[in-house]
Formats: sequence, structure tokens, C-alpha cells
Amino acid sequence: MRTDAPAPEPAPEPASDGKASEGTWGVPLVLVIPVPLIRYLSDLSTPWLVTAWSLLALVAVLTVAGWVSVVRHGRRGAKGWGTCLLLHVSLAVQVTALV
Repeated sequence: MRTDAPAPEPAPEPASDGKASEGTWGVPLVLVIPVPLIRYLSDLSTPWLVTAWSLLALVAVLTVAGWVSVVRHGRRGAKGWGTCLLLHVSLAVQVTALV
């Protein structure tokens, strides 16, 4: 006996709830790592300062994007807030050190 019934479709993947988590702050936190290395390992000549400020500007833009995600979708837990706090403290320390 042959039936021409269509094969059942696979169950859809559970959608992400879109809330901000530690991953929201991970990329800017990784990008801020070279800034102290530039400060400690170079004589802070003009090309290195331009590179350090460019990285900090990129981190600032990504941080703002992270906050937009938090405002739109909410937050997801203590780990996300811990990573957020670590990012903001390191960003403030690096900006203060370069100024």
C-alpha cells in the first residue's frame, strides 16, 4: 500500500528571545584588550595613539549597540550584567589612561 502523504516538516528551532546576555558585551570587551597593550608596549607615538583611539571608538559604538539591544529586548541575567560592568569599567579605565 502506497500513500503519497507529504513528509512531516521538522520542528522549528526554538527562537532566541533576543534578550541581551554576556555575548552582547563580549565583542567590545575583546576589542578593548589591545588598548592597554598598545599603551604599555609602545612609546605612544602618533600611529599607536590613533590605533588606540580608533579601537576605543569602535568599542564605544558597539557598547551603544549593546545598550540599544538591552533597551529594546531586555536583559537576560546576572552573567550579562557582570560582563556589562566589566566592559564599562575597562572602557572607563582605558579612556582615562589615554587622556
